[in-house]
Amino acid sequence: MIDYHTHLGEPKHYSTEYLAEGFKMRGKPVQRTTPDEHYEEMKNVEKCIVLAFRSRHLGFNVPNEYVAEYCRRDPQKLIGFASVDPHDYNALDELKESIQNLGLKGLKTSPIYQAYDPMDERMLRIYRFCEDNGVPILTHHGTTFPRRAPMKWAHPEQVEEIALAFPELRIVIAHIGHPWEEETISVIRKHPHVYADVSALYYRPWQLYNSLTLAKEYGVWKKLIFGTDYPICTFADSVNGLRKMTEYAQKMPFPSFTTEDMEALLNNDILVDLNLA
Repeated sequence: MIDYHTHLGEPKHYSTEYLAEGFKMRGKPVQRTTPDEHYEEMKNVEKCIVLAFRSRHLGFNVPNEYVAEYCRRDPQKLIGFASVDPHDYNALDELKESIQNLGLKGLKTSPIYQAYDPMDERMLRIYRFCEDNGVPILTHHGTTFPRRAPMKWAHPEQVEEIALAFPELRIVIAHIGHPWEEETISVIRKHPHVYADVSALYYRPWQLYNSLTLAKEYGVWKKLIFGTDYPICTFADSVNGLRKMTEYAQKMPFPSFTTEDMEALLNNDILVDLNLA
């Protein structure tokens, strides 16, 4: 099993405002994690993606160097993704450094956290570098809890503009683009190298049930991949929550997904297409 969406970072890496607003998400503080805690939590997965996180707008930074150093602990298991902020004048140079010298393998982007138009000219250079060098992107196109995170740049339909302009770029939309899962499913069906992860959704079971049912009906089940969003959600809670969904599905009077379908989703492997194998 592969966890395609995990975070690293301690409270010192995040602004007090961001941590305080985390109560809006699940009624409790936003949990953070040390490298040792992260490694222990990932003991049940074969591989996992570990995300750096940079936002000048909201005032936090999990440095690329920090993530790269951690991933060197177990390079066969830990796949590090860089994060650069397009508002930094040297963002592209920092990305090149992270990929070519630090050994990071992908890029985490987040227009809503970093406050930029997804088709901003500064991002086009970054997308081009990623496409030309086989660097996959995991993007947060969906809502989030900080008050100052601009919703106008959150919608997953905007990913289609990126996919049309850069057709060979590999993109994963986090959290099925919630609460716009229907639009996300439309986008991943149309574009061969765009996927979505199911991280941090199990605790909204009705919303997730409808999203998974739609994914099954649209024939994009193999384009959904497992993720926890750790430390927001643990591995055990994420797996158990997803498996619980099959019980709900089998009680509903409509065609839906089975236990076998869910096990397939939990083990969907797109590392080859993401150039991470």
